[in-house]
Amino acid sequence: MKKLTGGQIAVLILTTIPMVAVGIGGGIGTYANAASVLHRKETALGVVAAGEGATLVAALVTIVVTMLGQTVPAVVRAALWLMPAAASVMGYAIAPTPSETVVFALTPLAMTASAEGISFLARRIVVHRTGQDVEAQRRNATVMRQIAFHRARAERHPWGWVKRYSRLRAWQLMSRAGDGDAQLGSRLISVQSARLTEGADEALADMLTGRPAQPELPPAQPVVSPEPEPSEPEPVDYEATVNTALPAIGSEPRPMFTDPAQLRVQPADLHGSREPVLSPAEPILVSRPEPDGELSEPEGGPDDEIEQQITALAQRLRAGERLTKTTAAQVLGVSPATAGRRLKDARARINEGTGFYP
Repeated sequence: MKKLTGGQIAVLILTTIPMVAVGIGGGIGTYANAASVLHRKETALGVVAAGEGATLVAALVTIVVTMLGQTVPAVVRAALWLMPAAASVMGYAIAPTPSETVVFALTPLAMTASAEGISFLARRIVVHRTGQDVEAQRRNATVMRQIAFHRARAERHPWGWVKRYSRLRAWQLMSRAGDGDAQLGSRLISVQSARLTEGADEALADMLTGRPAQPELPPAQPVVSPEPEPSEPEPVDYEATVNTALPAIGSEPRPMFTDPAQLRVQPADLHGSREPVLSPAEPILVSRPEPDGELSEPEGGPDDEIEQQITALAQRLRAGERLTKTTAAQVLGVSPATAGRRLKDARARINEGTGFYP
């Protein structure tokens, strides 16, 4: 909050004294005029009290309320003009001659000038110290409220002529927005000054360099895409995959893995017309081809080889390994039909006399 300097206080006092003197002179003149015509001092004093006295009361209320930082009521503001006007009408009515009518009618207006001047100075003192003009804010708030009302009525009122009137009234009120608000004016000037500076800069850059000035843009930030979460591999049915990939009985068997747990088949390869993917690091067992359509063992084959195959399967079954004819065919390198017979003999050997087949 700003404070008044000694020089400012002295100027205010020297300015206020003539205003007070003008108001007192107007009251004395009105009293003399009424007394000369009415010939009664009490009646003349009542005329002065009704005109200049009421104006003085309204002026004092205005000064005090303004010094407190509050808005002046509308009744008080109207009294500053209505009371002197009433005194002027009384002077006009009691004037005996036309020349005296003008004097009697203008004399009470001195009190109005005095009251308005002192009130204006009081308001400016408050604005200087606090930086806020309460009266200007009140007027702007009233204008904005009226503009909002007329805008709403121009859009939603059912009558066409009311819409047109409110539309025109809103434009008229728009010209009064911000009237007397020093802060709003200074802010608008600051904004326009910044825009004028930018425009002048662009114009000079265009004239001196031949190309318009380009505003500096912030560096682009790299877009980081979230990494996809690893998905769990789908379980693969090895038995169904191998059955699909094996050739028909009687044809030359294709190389297979010795260990079915090492087989890895992609979902895209699960088709009957495609071969399983083989790893070059695994040994491949190839069996001799058998005649087409023959389900018996090859004639003249050594019995020791059959015995070795049955013994190998029996050892795997005793170790707890679950074998099928498909996996047995991979282990022995024979056709699934031959592997099935060897597996049956191996199960019978480890379960002699029980008749149990796991």
